[in-house]
Amino acid sequence: MKTYQKDIAFLESLANLPQKNYLLGLKDRSIFLIRLKNFLTLVGNPQNKLKFIHIAGTSGKGSTVGILRELMANARLKVGSYTSPFATTSLEKIQINQNLISPKDLHQILEQKIKPALNKYILKFPTEPISYFEAWLAIGLLYYQQAECNWVILETGLGGTHDATNVITHPKITAITNIGLDHTHILGHTKKKIAQDKAGIIKKGSRFLTTEKSPKLISIFKSVTKKKKAKFIVLKNLTRQYDGGTYFSTPRQKNNLNLALNVLDVLKIKPRQVQKIINNFQLICRQEIIQKNPLVILDGAHNPDKLSNLVNFIKQQKYKKLHLIIGLAENKDCRQALKKILPLADYLYLTRFLVIQRKTAALRKLYQQSRRISKIPCQLFLDPHQALEAAFAQARQSDLILITGSFFLTGELRKYWITEEYIIKNLKTFK
Repeated sequence: MKTYQKDIAFLESLANLPQKNYLLGLKDRSIFLIRLKNFLTLVGNPQNKLKFIHIAGTSGKGSTVGILRELMANARLKVGSYTSPFATTSLEKIQINQNLISPKDLHQILEQKIKPALNKYILKFPTEPISYFEAWLAIGLLYYQQAECNWVILETGLGGTHDATNVITHPKITAITNIGLDHTHILGHTKKKIAQDKAGIIKKGSRFLTTEKSPKLISIFKSVTKKKKAKFIVLKNLTRQYDGGTYFSTPRQKNNLNLALNVLDVLKIKPRQVQKIINNFQLICRQEIIQKNPLVILDGAHNPDKLSNLVNFIKQQKYKKLHLIIGLAENKDCRQALKKILPLADYLYLTRFLVIQRKTAALRKLYQQSRRISKIPCQLFLDPHQALEAAFAQARQSDLILITGSFFLTGELRKYWITEEYIIKNLKTFK
């Protein structure tokens, strides 16, 4: 555990190197891919030796990646996946089939590949060094190559065109789940601009799929596929023959499932137990039922699309009173988020996440905004664990406790049920 903690501390320390920050929405963002391409040449360009499915979108990426990985693994394939952010431990970012990367493999790649390459990079290239996110992606690519994965599914971190995952040049499949308004200070303030940015993942020879329904946005995607000499695939309705189970019960999640099934159809991959995989599917901090009596649901929804899906999911549950524990990031539209979710609540617990790399929304401001929407009983807690204790003290067995607003918040409180130590020891996120 000490070695693992040292390795994570080293990776997090990359933030103090002199480098431009992707999250600040710079006008010229080409530097991010240039510096990563330069770095990958020093570790053998593992991205050129793997087969990729590349997925972007405002919401639904994690669900699509997750069910795709499970179904492909069920077809006896070795499938790597790279996702972000993580909920409880950094290892969640890199996975092969059901197992997370081990601390031992992480350490080996870091010591033998990443650190020596970082040292060489400083003198070899005039461009600034890679970031924390880019270093993790490089580790993932080396790990998938080392493990001889049949396929790798990459989830974009933010946007598409300049996202680190767009360092790959020949994906077999590119897909966009949907287009919504999120990260507008970086990607643009209209859906059209956001669609154009995300369409940057479409590459020559790839087959492109999307669940987006807007004719204007679809015309953008068709234009890009034509220009890039890719193929636009019209989705079939493949969910009709399956029951969506608990997870794929909302319209948004049914779209995600259909996208995954269409990807498999295009690749002619045939899982052995599709319905069983769908029935048993669960995803960390997304519509996650972590406890019953009282019912506790964790969902890191933070934008209008994700919150709309969450509202639909909650309406399908049986409960008497809803206890809402919510914490939001400073850069989110807190008023809109509260307007979406607050009408469902009977009790409100305003709190924050504990991650120091991101600013949390001011609790005083959240309180004032919530009062304009609803006058339900409300308590404030700087410590999210105290908010959870208060909800447990108030809730009855027939009630529902919903924790939402941020992946960082849900991941922090999830430790109450499944500790980081358990995940690291077992390399699994569920018991």
